[in-house]
Amino acid sequence: MNILALGTFPIIKPIHGGQRRIAAFKGFYEGHGATYTYVCIYNAEHYPRSDVGDDDWPLIVPAAKLSLVNLIGDVIAGRQFETDEATLKHFVELIERTKPDALQLEHPFMWPLAKRLRQMVGTRGLRLIYSSHNVEGPLKEEILASWSVERKLRRTICAEIEEMEAELCREADLIVCVSPSDRDHYCRSQLSADVIIVPNGVDRPPPASRYWANETAQHEFAGRRFVMTVSSAHTPNIDGLCHYLIAGGIFCVPPLKSIAICGGISESIFNHPEYQRYAAANSFRVQFFPKIDDNDLLALKQSCHGVLLPLRSGGGSNLKTAEALALGKWVVATPTSLRGFEPFSDAEGVIIADDPASFRRSVHEVLQREPLEISVASRTAREALYWDRCFADSGLAKALFL
Repeated sequence: MNILALGTFPIIKPIHGGQRRIAAFKGFYEGHGATYTYVCIYNAEHYPRSDVGDDDWPLIVPAAKLSLVNLIGDVIAGRQFETDEATLKHFVELIERTKPDALQLEHPFMWPLAKRLRQMVGTRGLRLIYSSHNVEGPLKEEILASWSVERKLRRTICAEIEEMEAELCREADLIVCVSPSDRDHYCRSQLSADVIIVPNGVDRPPPASRYWANETAQHEFAGRRFVMTVSSAHTPNIDGLCHYLIAGGIFCVPPLKSIAICGGISESIFNHPEYQRYAAANSFRVQFFPKIDDNDLLALKQSCHGVLLPLRSGGGSNLKTAEALALGKWVVATPTSLRGFEPFSDAEGVIIADDPASFRRSVHEVLQREPLEISVASRTAREALYWDRCFADSGLAKALFL
């Protein structure tokens, strides 16, 4: 089987959750002897050329939409072919060269382009797979509202996304989503396609890792216990961390380094007005790791006492939740961060906090507790969090290859 997949960000160097999920799909397909070719239209302001593939295509932003590009670049990407002939020519040539048996959309945003390609090359024998990472319309509404985008414009943008999703539900031969709630959403539509859940997962840890982060943890945290959070600069991630931990100052812990904030969210949090309001006090307590590779991040996770999952908005499920649960450390989580992972709500070491006061109190209490030692049964249950099990348990292989 030969699959051509379309998306709006590259996966050459998978860092954020969406990239890791697509990379996991690539591994799944190739593990079953299929070919999975992923191509995107990417924002060059976010991804340098070294991070994109040879067939990936740069985003062209209309002058009238420059101010919104960081919010709706994905929507713009799917319609770029309408005003740029070179974009359409590139993807037509890609279809002719790869001769796919199936077209897979990662997110709905490339549907306008995919629809045009299907019209041009014909759809007979070309299966359509909608690989949904979220129910995108409501999520985009939340993001645009948080940036104070005018209501009428928000409604126009979100209505366009909702129509894409509705058309995909009608046209797709197969829908793959991340959670039972997302599956229920799609099943309420008029569709004939099967809907399969492949939950977000995590790679199995390598046999050994470097110990840079352990040494750094010793230096930065002087042997004290610390908790950590890691995420991209996605708006719901920033909003959640500020709401549950940052706003009003991080006074739930003593003025000693005990919280690690890692990844692309670091700069956004440091520069956020809520952090800067008590910058001096916060900086006694927080250590940022803005640029950290996978090996060093794994070593830092191995050193931490617990993980924080402070989401309060967003769609789909949170890949970072799978990573945190698989570690077997203390986890302070909001109900939103456990969406799609509800069976682990009562797992050993998982503390659910649904408001800022209880979240901060839980952070304080976790740092006073002994290191978590989970049972064999709990460790065995968490095997289901690894990508190979996520795919094996989903039934996707049977739906596609048998």
